Amino acid sequence: MNVSKEILNRILTENRFSLDVAKVLDIQQLSVIALAKRNSPKLTQYALVQFYKEQGYKESEIFEK
Repeated sequence: MNVSKEILNRILTENRFSLDVAKVLDIQQLSVIALAKRNSPKLTQYALVQFYKEQGYKESEIFEK
């Protein structure tokens, strides 16, 4: 399963959101952007799914259909 296009787009366009994702993964922001560009499965880790839910996403909005 991959993360939805909506979340990928938000990572690529919103500085604060991609920075917060980087904090959750404990990696650099540029690395998060690179993960989003290649739609990496790492963006579906449990800690990130919880983060997405905290940001107001429902589980059906988090994953690609």
